[in-house]
Amino acid sequence: MRAGAMRENLTFTTLSETQTASGSVTKQWVESYSCKAMLKRVSPVYDKDGVQAKEEYQGTNQYFIVRMTSTITDKMRISYRGNWYEIILIEPIYAD
Repeated sequence: MRAGAMRENLTFTTLSETQTASGSVTKQWVESYSCKAMLKRVSPVYDKDGVQAKEEYQGTNQYFIVRMTSTITDKMRISYRGNWYEIILIEPIYAD
């Protein structure tokens, strides 16, 4: 693993439910873990005619590579540079 490439700061947040004195439940995202990550750059794919291959729905995906830990779960959210991201897939890379 290239630890020098991990320059981005990620903050992982967890949904927390608290009950007020009146009995109502409030939900808020609280910071639970932070670490360094590498942002994987994704480039578009073109076919032989120069047409960009893409699906009808094109969402925004960011791929972050972090060191393997059991602390990160798919129920968390990521805060990165003022934006919030949902975790779709956690895939361990055993080769690194």
